[in-house]
Order: sequence, then structure tokens, then C-alpha cells
Amino acid sequence: MRCVRTKKKMMHSPRDDARKDAEHRGTEGEKRMARWWWSPRKNSLEKKGSSWRFFARAVLLLMFQARTPLEVRGEGTTSTSTDARLDVCALNLLDNVNGTSNALFNSRLEGLTLSVAAIWDPGYVSIEGEAAPTRTRDYPDVYCTDCGSRLSGYNFDVFEKMASIGNFKTNWTIFGDVDSTRGETYEQMALNFTRDFDVSGQWWSDTARRRSIGISCGYYHTDVTRMLTVLETTGKTNFSLLMLFSPFQSYIWLVLFASFLLVSTALVFIEHKSHDASKRMNLKDELCRSMWNTWCRFTCGGDTRDPGTHIGQLVQGSYGFLRLIVVALYGASLTSILIEDANTSGTIKTMSELRAAGGRAIMFTGDPLKSRILAQNPWLIAEDVPRGEILQTTDFRALLDKYNSVAFILSAPDALTVAQNSDLCDVVVTGVAIPTGGGFITSYDNYLSDLNSIFDSLLMTMESDGTLDYITASYANKKCTSVIKMESPKSKYQVSLFRISGIFILGSGALIGVSVLSGLNYAAGHLRSTYRSKEDEQTEERR
Repeated sequence: MRCVRTKKKMMHSPRDDARKDAEHRGTEGEKRMARWWWSPRKNSLEKKGSSWRFFARAVLLLMFQARTPLEVRGEGTTSTSTDARLDVCALNLLDNVNGTSNALFNSRLEGLTLSVAAIWDPGYVSIEGEAAPTRTRDYPDVYCTDCGSRLSGYNFDVFEKMASIGNFKTNWTIFGDVDSTRGETYEQMALNFTRDFDVSGQWWSDTARRRSIGISCGYYHTDVTRMLTVLETTGKTNFSLLMLFSPFQSYIWLVLFASFLLVSTALVFIEHKSHDASKRMNLKDELCRSMWNTWCRFTCGGDTRDPGTHIGQLVQGSYGFLRLIVVALYGASLTSILIEDANTSGTIKTMSELRAAGGRAIMFTGDPLKSRILAQNPWLIAEDVPRGEILQTTDFRALLDKYNSVAFILSAPDALTVAQNSDLCDVVVTGVAIPTGGGFITSYDNYLSDLNSIFDSLLMTMESDGTLDYITASYANKKCTSVIKMESPKSKYQVSLFRISGIFILGSGALIGVSVLSGLNYAAGHLRSTYRSKEDEQTEERR
């Protein structure tokens, strides 16, 4: 049973009363111990056995002090006890909210000081120009406290703007990032922050597991969708000898050849003058000649050998219509293939393509959405890599090779950071693995989650008046444009000569082949004529 709000007084649970009784008993016991220790004893110096009484009293005093709980501190400067948190239950933040204007509701934290915890996260909460803190021990390993005047970053600016609108103060405590070598997880860190502080002032992914352990996530002020982040690969650079035949499938070429043969055969019989008995038809020669003429008509249009009969002209007209369709389709198909080769590369754009590429991807160690991603993509092979190692890397090709992976699956903020950190600007964010959001987190304990209601109202106010967009734009990094391509249509659809050189190579090869065959035919004819001349000479000599 938790405390219940009333207008005049607060009702407490039996557990709170028991705790107060225990504290009262402890206080009374301490007073009695003090009276017992300092009370005068008559004739104490006269008694020979006073030494053992002194020893017993000293032991009891040490035992009593040992029972007093010690306050846990990080680096000897910052208390992490729950005493630092606000007693939100006593503030009655959500009382009479139905009759409260937006401005009054947003100012319900006015004059208060909130303890805010955050992990060092460059670009979001950090001290510009300083190196990331190195963990030296388990939590609480505090880097700095009450250091808001030195902090900067997107989440810091958003929270401070909320504080400015709500007229409350903040006391920031910064910790080093989660150390997986110590067995820490982000979930444990989130639980520590919500237990020891009023709020964590940076984005946290909202999950069912975190809700179940008492972590309340507020309005999704940061998009933490898990994005597919990959190395961009250039278009194909090799040439294809068969690109000339790429626009049509093989059976279409067979149909086209059959139409050539049909038209040529029809013209042979239609145009042959059967009444002229002096002209005998050599079907083979006539068919070959007719097919050649048909091909010439297909590629170059009509010529002087156009059909002379009306039926032949009808066949030629139908064939011309077929030619028009085939040429149009061929040109459009070949153009689309060339554009696709120029515009499309081997860059992985979807989870399906990731699966086809082997399905190995890097995720940061302790990603709370890993189980959800694996449930939707059971084929995925996730390589856990410390988040700090990912964000500090500039050669991502080497990092992928190190872990034998082909892609990253990162939150949207981390994906953007990775894309901008790349020395070669060769990292691109292509697809969505799982959509989700992140917000400031508090605890359900002692009504601290009521703070999120006010935070949400402040954030939505900032969103509606453009303040949130302004802060987001101020942190846009223009070093690399690999996340959103800014190419002109002209450069986007340019095709390299090397890629289409297969067409010219095939045509040149055909011409060379014909020339070689012609030369061989000429040489063979010359040899035959020479041989016949010698035979004729020998015959003349015999005569």
C-alpha cells in the first residue's frame, strides 16, 4: 500500500510506521547508551573490577555504531542514497489537474531542484572537449556532480529547456558508460538511476522488461528506432558481354526469331513469280535472302526491295508494327537496366537483403531490444560489441571485418553518429529493424513517475512551438551526406563506359570474327585456285 493523497494530510502505510518506530527506537537506544556511558559511577575508581566494565562498554558501543547504515557515495563526492530524491508523494503534483491550465500545470515543479543522472554520451550528454571517463570501479563510479554548467548535448539541452519553462532547477550527476567487463547492463544502470535519482536526463529505450521492474519511460522525445546501418558499395564496375541481350528473356528472343522466320518465309512464297517458269526457286537461297532483307527492314526500315504485291505489303505492314513495339520495348528495357546498374549497388537496404548476405550484424552489448529483434528475425546472427567501441570507430570496414559482419543494427542516434564519424563517409542508414522511441525515465516508487506527466506536457509544448525541432537542428552534423544522398539526377543516372563496354566488345568481336572468316575464306579460295592452276599446268604438260 502506497501513500494516498489527501488535501490536508498524508496517510502512510504500516511499513512506513514500522520504519519510523524503528528509527525512534534507534534514537532512544542511542540516548540510553550515551547516558549509560557518561553517567557517573559512585566509587568507580575504588573498585578493582572496573577495567572489565570499560572493555565491555567499548565493545557494545562499537557494535551499536556498526548497526548504523553508512551512506553510499561515489568518488567521495556524490550521495546516491534515496534521500536525494524528491518526496513526490507529498507534492501532490497531479491533484486537481482537470481544472488546471497548461501554464499552471507546467509550473508545478517551480522552485524545486531535481537530481538528474546520466551516462556520458557524446552528442547527447557530455562535456565538450573532454575525453570519455574511464571506469575504475563498480557503480556508483561518479565522474562529476553538480556539473550542469559544463555539460552540453542534445538531451542535456532538451532537459534544461524543460527546466527553464517549468522554473525548476537541476543537479546533474554524470557516470561513465556501462562496463560490460564488470557484468553491467544498461538495464541495471537504468534501475540504479531511477532508484537513486529523480530522473535520468537522457534517452532510454522503452521496453516491457523495464516497465515490469518499475522503470517509467516518458514521452518519446528521441527516435531510437533500431536502424540497419551498412557500408555503401559502389555500382557494378565489370562489363557484361551479354548486356546486349539483357532486355529480353530468352524465350522472347526465340519468339522474335520465329517471327523473323515466319515473315521471311511468307515473303518468299508471296513474292515469288510462279508463272515465270524460267525462274526456278532455290528455297534455301531465297529464304536466306529474304531473312536478310527482313532483318534490314527491322533495323533500317524499308528499301527498294519492298514487297511488290498487295499481300506482301500487308505482311510487311504488320511486320513494321511488330518492329515498332519490339524496338520501343527493347530501348526502354535496356535503358532501365543501365539506370539500375548506375543507381543500384550491392548496398544492403532491408532485413531480407541482410539475411541473403549472411545475416551477421553488429549490435551494441546490452541492447534491450535484442531479444525482440531476434524474435522477429530468428536467422539473425548478432555480434555483441561495446557501444563505446562502435561510436569511437572511424574505420567501419575494419570493424565489420574484425567481427565478420556485414551490417550494424543501431539506434537512430547511434546510427547517425556512426555515419558522421566515418572517415570515408561510406556509411549509410538504409532500413528499419524495429521502430521504437526513447524518453526520460523515472521510478514508479513513491509517485516519482508523476514527474513524467509534467515532463511530457513540457516536451509536447516544446514540440508544438518548434523549440524541440530547433534544438534538433542545432545538432545536425553536415560532415557526411551519406545518410541522405544529395545527388543530382544527372549524376545519379550516369553510366560508366566500362560498364556498357560489353556491348561494343561484342559488336567489335563479331566484326573481327567476320573479317577473320572472310580472310580465311579468301585464303582458302586462293589456295584452291592455285592448286587448280597447278593441276591444269600438269595436265597441259602431259598432253
